[in-house]
Amino acid sequence: MQIPSDGLVKVTGGNPLGGRYRVQGSKNIALHLYAATLLADEPVTLHNAPDIVDTGVCARLLQHTGTGAAYDGYDFTVTPADAPCPVIHPKFGHLVRTTAVLGAAVLARTGMVSFPYPGGDAFCPRLIDRHLAAMQAAGADVLTSEIGIRAFTGPRGLQPFTVDVGTPYGPSLGATVTAMLLAARIPSTSLITSPSIEPEVTETARFLAARGANIAFDAAGLHVTGTGRIGGGTFTVAGDRIEAATVAMAAAATGGAVVLDGDFA
Repeated sequence: MQIPSDGLVKVTGGNPLGGRYRVQGSKNIALHLYAATLLADEPVTLHNAPDIVDTGVCARLLQHTGTGAAYDGYDFTVTPADAPCPVIHPKFGHLVRTTAVLGAAVLARTGMVSFPYPGGDAFCPRLIDRHLAAMQAAGADVLTSEIGIRAFTGPRGLQPFTVDVGTPYGPSLGATVTAMLLAARIPSTSLITSPSIEPEVTETARFLAARGANIAFDAAGLHVTGTGRIGGGTFTVAGDRIEAATVAMAAAATGGAVVLDGDFA
């Protein structure tokens, strides 16, 4: 469909929607999983991976670190670099919201990282202070400037930590994943308090747990016991719940019936 130059789209209704609809993999879950693959010491293939603008940008960011990242249909395969470049490319890093999460993964893998401030939707104040707090809690020195952030560890590397990722607006989803990625490479137990429990978090936790990390939720928070080596293998990106709900509501509003095909968390 071509969008008119004035940006307006005319919808003529009156017909019930029907048939089958394939729900693609969740963009938001995929973006966090793409970051998590940077921790792996072996190749990882994500099935049902959405190949859209944001995930394409994230793939470019992985490639810039020297990591192999390529699509084959609905599969996205990541091949780890022997010595990843510890820089999140500023041009592309400004385009997505998960830049700090990617930065945490590179920091956990290499002991240093430089990354720009993130972009993405600004539908409310979306600070990254909880991301930086997690890095500092894990023992990293964090330097901020007008153009971005540098973080690096001392000779001891990252250390087990406790961090609160709550904000005045509720738990920070992104900071929860940032802290989880840092903890996953530390061979001891870290605690994340006030964590988000949205699918982006729980699916990333499932991915890491299948590759050697020990992760448990309880009333105290999210406990992560990391490992010095993250394995490879395959994992399926859960279906996009927002896309599924959109199609379902459209079918209901038009008096139709649609079968939704996909993998759902």
